[in-house]
Amino acid sequence: NHARELVQGLSLSEWDGIVTVSGDGLLFEVLNGLLDRPDWEEAVKTPVGILPCGSGNALAGAVNQHGGFEPALGVDLLLNCSLLLCRGGSRPLDLLSVTLASGSRCFSFLAVAWGFVSDVDIQSERFRALGSARFTLGTVLGLATLHTYRGRLSYLPAAVEPA
Repeated sequence: NHARELVQGLSLSEWDGIVTVSGDGLLFEVLNGLLDRPDWEEAVKTPVGILPCGSGNALAGAVNQHGGFEPALGVDLLLNCSLLLCRGGSRPLDLLSVTLASGSRCFSFLAVAWGFVSDVDIQSERFRALGSARFTLGTVLGLATLHTYRGRLSYLPAAVEPA
């Protein structure tokens, strides 16, 4: 959580924006760091960009397509996202707030996983050197030792604003 802590202590007025050279995980830390600041309402207005260099680059892929490019991976995705950053401009990003029974809270920009999917993500960390193939290996190993999961999911429906 180094990136989260770093962003929490930044004097954001000294910067025009934040760009991560990473996958989705580091961007997750940065966004949660911004939203965990006392001045989060201002901090969340800081433009954030991503140059995809991780084993999971789902958000960069979405940014790529939203920017008008065909689906791309690897160097093509990196080049497209670099061009979009150079062009400037920003768009709002929908976030999901999750509060656990323990009271801890985090924000997500892609998905929230629990159970098998979450286990595969966490357990596959040791295979990070394999790139995205780590998820395939993690899935096979997870299926070989399948667990059951119990839980309760609840949500608050969005408030309807008068027209």
